Amino acid sequence: MNLLLTYIAKVIICSAVLYGYYYIALRNNRFHQWNRYYLVLITVISLLTPLLRIPLPIPQEEPSTMMSYTSRMITLRESVIPPANPAITTGTIMNAVYTLVMALLLLRILVSIFNIRQLIRRSQVQEVPPYKFVENQEIKAPFSFFSYIFWDQHTSLQTAEGQQILKHELVHLQEKHSADKLFMEIVTAIYWINPIFHIIKRELALVHEFMADKKAAGEEVAGYAQTILQMAFHSKQFSFTNDFFHPPIKRRILMLTQFHTPRFSYLRRILVLPVATGIFCSLAFVADKRPSAIRTLNTTISEAAVMDTTPRKITPKKETASEPVFTFVEQPPVFKGGEDSLNSYLTRTLKYPKEAVAKKISGAVFVQFVVDKKGNISNAKLVGRDPGAGIAQEALRVVNAMPRWVPGKQDGKPVSVQFNLPIRFSLGDSKSATGKQHIEFTPPPPPPPSPGPTEIFTFVEQPPTFRGGEAALTKYLSSNIKYPRGAQEQGISGTVFVQFIVMDDGNLRDIHIVGTQKGGGLDDEAIRVVKAMPKWNPGIQNKHAVNTEFNLPIRFTLQE
Repeated sequence: MNLLLTYIAKVIICSAVLYGYYYIALRNNRFHQWNRYYLVLITVISLLTPLLRIPLPIPQEEPSTMMSYTSRMITLRESVIPPANPAITTGTIMNAVYTLVMALLLLRILVSIFNIRQLIRRSQVQEVPPYKFVENQEIKAPFSFFSYIFWDQHTSLQTAEGQQILKHELVHLQEKHSADKLFMEIVTAIYWINPIFHIIKRELALVHEFMADKKAAGEEVAGYAQTILQMAFHSKQFSFTNDFFHPPIKRRILMLTQFHTPRFSYLRRILVLPVATGIFCSLAFVADKRPSAIRTLNTTISEAAVMDTTPRKITPKKETASEPVFTFVEQPPVFKGGEDSLNSYLTRTLKYPKEAVAKKISGAVFVQFVVDKKGNISNAKLVGRDPGAGIAQEALRVVNAMPRWVPGKQDGKPVSVQFNLPIRFSLGDSKSATGKQHIEFTPPPPPPPSPGPTEIFTFVEQPPTFRGGEAALTKYLSSNIKYPRGAQEQGISGTVFVQFIVMDDGNLRDIHIVGTQKGGGLDDEAIRVVKAMPKWNPGIQNKHAVNTEFNLPIRFTLQE
């Protein structure tokens, strides 16, 4: 309800400001076509501008907390919906009243259209391209509706007055004024609470008459004005048809007899641009302090990168000491061209060390490096066991020689991000034409001894996954996470990092919060949802299920 009231208030403000400019600078001037388009456009702008939310970034301090980043992030976005309250509230009653009035007004439009169709069926219709001439004794005064001209039996087409009225209605048909009127009828029915739209509707109808009067009168201004006065007391039949005898008569005659061009006519029309720009910027642009009404889940699951989810502080070297190095970011760094290009680069560039070939040494090495905000690679180092025989040195050489990456981003800005890249060296069964061994990334390594039952891994060949994959994890969290009411009332939001161990049997153990706790029930809610999870697919190392540490960041955000 609050969102609806806010939107309607913005619509009223926008339409009032834009119509206010029309009333002061454009009303009662002879550029009727311009005024027509202006009135229609300010209605559309007033309806659409409050719906826009163009974020303006606000500089914020970059966080210094660093936790091991593993791979690309997958984001789930979902509206935060507070628990439903079954009680009838004031908001519910207001919604019901608003909807009822709107429904009645829309029904009124449908009834009017139905009555016009019935009138056409009961009448004598003549095809006189480009219009259809409808005559019936029920018609009280001439009017038009889209391609139809309705004519009463008391007004003769043979007289000068009749010809002027016919020309007048033909202008309405040619200019498609009925479309404008029907559009405004629908707008005022849906947004009936906005008085400005009702004023715009009446003013637009009058501008239509000014346009038709000007073209129909021609040089016979005096005679045409007399015709309007003689027939001034004829009544209207439908609210959104174009009637020749449209009040107020005084303004119509005034516009007919006004021949001078107002001073600064062109300037009056151009000055509306800064007015419209100002109202657009004030209503459409919002401070980008937090994302709009969403709850975001970030999971770290990848095929190409092995997970290192151990929380740790990173001590940057001198070249990066002036800026923080992130490990969890909204948009992770990627090799230009994606994972396929990265695999192609490594396959093409890596050379199997001769010593390793001679000694038949193979295995996986894990290279950790920082992708800075410009995409450069720095601080490359080996993490974990070195197979020896020059394999680690070759992996570091190739990583240091990499071209620039696409840098990671946090809050829309490039940042330095720590990345872990696993590279597997495996001896093939045959040699290539050059006599060098191929680098294999997928064949299984020689079977090593089974890991101990209590060993906890942070680097594994196949990371643990929620059963059913990312889509199933997304669905589970969407269905189960509820934004705590206490946090909503206190305006608390932020990212909660839940760390847990996926055991070799898929059960979750040692579930706890890592980093600063947010309060307001956010941490408890994140723990509750993770504890209620079904079994996962365990991580795999050397073809064995192992105990693997995993981090799950859950972002709670509120709409401003």
